Amino acid sequence: MASPETFWPGRFDGQVLLVTGAAGGLGSNTAERLMREGATVICTDVVAGGRGDGSAPEHSLALDVTKRDDWDRMTAEVLHQHGHIDGALFAHGIQGPETTVADMPVAGWSRVLDINLDGCLHGLAALLPKLQDQGYGRIAILSSIAAREGNPHQAAYSASKAGLVALVKTAAKEVAQDGVTVNCIAPSMMKTRLLDDLSAERNAALLAKVPMGRVGLPEEFSALAAWLLSPEASYMTGQTLDLSGGRNTA
Repeated sequence: MASPETFWPGRFDGQVLLVTGAAGGLGSNTAERLMREGATVICTDVVAGGRGDGSAPEHSLALDVTKRDDWDRMTAEVLHQHGHIDGALFAHGIQGPETTVADMPVAGWSRVLDINLDGCLHGLAALLPKLQDQGYGRIAILSSIAAREGNPHQAAYSASKAGLVALVKTAAKEVAQDGVTVNCIAPSMMKTRLLDDLSAERNAALLAKVPMGRVGLPEEFSALAAWLLSPEASYMTGQTLDLSGGRNTA
């Protein structure tokens, strides 16, 4: 299929946006789009600038999302260098163990929730007061269709992504009168390296649930994420927007 990308040059001129999980996948693609539309993008991952292809964005910082101190340090550094932060995309996450609930290892469960759910809590705690003080901000968080339906043999992943839906609803209501919006995107299968973490059987079973019969493209995700991070999305908050190829229509 043809690429769905249509860029809006200048849409984010003067804005400073943070992207976690920017070393690859959906975070990397969205960061590139935001930069092409004028934003100064702070790209973060566990190792700054580690983008798989060996290149590094102009503005890249190391960030361990599981550590509140790391979030506070990074936020202070960005504010010192740029004076403001206008929004963030939290695109970090891991799949975790592919096992039954009965066989779920405690360490695997804890690690998935620590990164996928707690990592976003720490980010919101660090950023929301700054956005409230300036009277403007946009935050979008990567959830999953698994949050809606639950995926067999992915209890930790499904639970962490479902927790994000509730966290976003709560945070959005707390800052709704401060010019700050907080939303989720819930994709089904997307063409990223995370599919490599699943067995061929699991990939086939998940794809069979998608009415369009194909995986989503990173460009399709970045188009929606960019809109949620833009001034245009001023009356959209506390929502989880499905990007599932028709898998969820409830």
